[in-house]
Amino acid sequence: MHSLCPRCGGPSEEGLCRKCTLESTQLLKCPDKVEVTICSVCGSRRVKGKWQLPDDRSIEDLATQAACDSLEIHRDLEGPKMDVSLSKRGATRYLAEIEVEGRFQGQAVREGCEVPVRIRLVACDRCSRIAGKYFQSTVQVRMNGSRHLTAQEMEACRRLAVSMADSGYRSGDQLSFIQEIKDVKGGLDIVLGSTQLGRHLARAIQERFGGRLQESCKLVGRKDNRDVFRSTLLIRFPRLRAGDVVAFRGTLFEVVGFDGKKTLVRSLYEGRRSSLSDENSETVEILGNRADAMEAVVIAKDEDVLEILDPETYKTVLAPRPSKVDSVPGESVRVVRTARGFIVLE
Repeated sequence: MHSLCPRCGGPSEEGLCRKCTLESTQLLKCPDKVEVTICSVCGSRRVKGKWQLPDDRSIEDLATQAACDSLEIHRDLEGPKMDVSLSKRGATRYLAEIEVEGRFQGQAVREGCEVPVRIRLVACDRCSRIAGKYFQSTVQVRMNGSRHLTAQEMEACRRLAVSMADSGYRSGDQLSFIQEIKDVKGGLDIVLGSTQLGRHLARAIQERFGGRLQESCKLVGRKDNRDVFRSTLLIRFPRLRAGDVVAFRGTLFEVVGFDGKKTLVRSLYEGRRSSLSDENSETVEILGNRADAMEAVVIAKDEDVLEILDPETYKTVLAPRPSKVDSVPGESVRVVRTARGFIVLE
C-alpha cells in the first residue's frame, strides 16, 4: 500500500517522495569565499592557525585544494565524484567552478557551485622572526688555551648546526632556524632562533668533540606577562682531539671519542680501551694525529717490529708492530711520524 507525499500529493512509499526528497535536500553546501594564506618568503601555508611546511604544489593547486576542502557534501551521497575548473580573476583571486555527481537514494544526481578563492600573501612567523633578527640563544664554540680549533672542526660545527636546525623545522618547530654564524677570535658564534635548539646543538657538539659546556641566561624583557631570557652556551674544546696519538704511562694510545669530561682512548698495540681524566688529558704528551698519517711500504716484519720504507726519505726504518697489523712485505701500512719515530696505525 502506497501513501501520499505530503508535499506534492504524489505516491510515496513513506513520507516525501523521491523527487520532493531530492528537491528539499541540500546535497552540496559551498562557502561564499575561501581564503588561502601563503608565506610570500618560503611558500609555507597556514592551515587552521598553524603553518605547514612548503611543498611543490603551485598556487593554483593550493587554490583548487582549498576550494574542494571547503565543500560540505551530504553524508548519504554515494560515490561522490568531483570535477573542478579553476580560472584566474585577478592577481590574487580565483574562481573555482565545482560539479559533484553521485547517487542519492538510488538516483543519479549532479550539483554544482562556484567558490571564489582569494590568495593572501604574508610572512610566516618563522620568516618574520628571521627578518627581524630574532634569536633566543647563542652557542659559542671556543678554542682550548693550548690549541686552536682546526678548520675541519669549525666546518663540522657549521654542518651540524644546519642539519639540526633543518631537522627541527621539518618536525614543526617554527623557531628552529639559524639567525647567523659568525667567525670570531678563537672560534664560532652560532646564533639560533630557540633556546631548545641551542641546548641540543651544544650537547651534540660536546658529545662529538668533548670539552666543557657552560650555560648562562640574561633577562631581556617581558612578553605576555612572562620574563624573556636569552641563553649563551659556551663550549670550550678540549686539548685533545679525536685521532690524537698520545703517550701515557709508558703506553701509546689513540683518542677515539669523549664521554663528558673523560677522554676515551684505545691502546695502539694491544687494542685495550680506557679513558683519561680531565686532569690527565691536559698533561699527556701528544705525539701526532691520525689525520697526518702517511702510507709506508713494509719491507720486512717479525713478531714485534716492522721494517718500513720512509715515505719521504725512502730509507728503511723500524717501527713497533701493533698486534692486529699482519701486513706482509710489499703491502702498505698507515704511519704517523713523531719525535719518537714512526708509529704504525691499525
